[in-house]
Amino acid sequence: MTQKYPEPYRYQNFTVVYWCLLVFLFTGSLFISCAGAAENEVIIIRSQQISAYNEAIKGFEEGCKGKNISITAIYDLHGDTEEGKRVIQKISTGSPRPGVILAVGVLAATLVKDQFPDIPIIFCMVINHERFNLHGANITGISSEASLTDQFAILKELLGARKNVGVIYDPMKTERIIREASATAKEFDFNLVKAEVLSEKEVTPALKKMVNAIDALWMIPDSTVITKSALSVISKITLEHRLPVFCTSDALVKAGALVSVSPNYKYTGLQAAQLAQKLLSDPTTTSLGIKQPDKLKLTLNTKTAEMIGMNLSAVRSFPNVVLYPQ
Repeated sequence: MTQKYPEPYRYQNFTVVYWCLLVFLFTGSLFISCAGAAENEVIIIRSQQISAYNEAIKGFEEGCKGKNISITAIYDLHGDTEEGKRVIQKISTGSPRPGVILAVGVLAATLVKDQFPDIPIIFCMVINHERFNLHGANITGISSEASLTDQFAILKELLGARKNVGVIYDPMKTERIIREASATAKEFDFNLVKAEVLSEKEVTPALKKMVNAIDALWMIPDSTVITKSALSVISKITLEHRLPVFCTSDALVKAGALVSVSPNYKYTGLQAAQLAQKLLSDPTTTSLGIKQPDKLKLTLNTKTAEMIGMNLSAVRSFPNVVLYPQ
């Protein structure tokens, strides 16, 4: 004979099952939420402690606020490859692995590229990044140079009708930049006067040969040309000939160059945070390619302008202008 239970007992049985189901659903969703939170973890690896890198990291931290992105660690390599290897080992054996790695500077970028092919990497603050083969299925980057169009547009404002722009470069390092610049210069009606060098000792003779035939010297991020001793000679010769020096580094402006067009470092960090959010929100996307910097700054050396008799009024009113000395 089938056993019959009292009505209250059957209701109690149903209530137990109901609450068990709720608990299961809650803990299941909690587990999923926790798993998602782990995927939204980012670590930052900085090549060394310099103000430009710190500005970019500060911008990244601000950009991550309120975006469900957790920065779990900031590692500093102190410019040391061996320290970099120790940091890489620590990250490799740690748990959970980050959803994205932000690499700031060339040492950090090159190390993580080789060691973490399965984690999306964003690099920034790497000068002339093409030289370091920073591309791949998991690599996203922000260029540390303004576009050639942006650079020549500013130079056009400064030079007016003058057209001859000199550039000294090592073809082994910056041939691609010069090739692209030759086409862009024509759009601005510039005549690019080019001098190839293969060593630092060739820089001075190359500059002396072209100095009377150019209206400005354009310095690109070429490590053969931009050395301490070469910069000293370049500064001396260009000042003697009252020749404006145009570049992409505010550090060179502080060393005597007239003007630079460079990324705004804090906004580079904010831009990196936006890229991180896109990568974390769509796990099927592992790379967003190489991006141009969102915002630029114009750094002007007013003392150099006075020494060479250069009027900066055409560009002083531009947005994001920094005057040096302040």
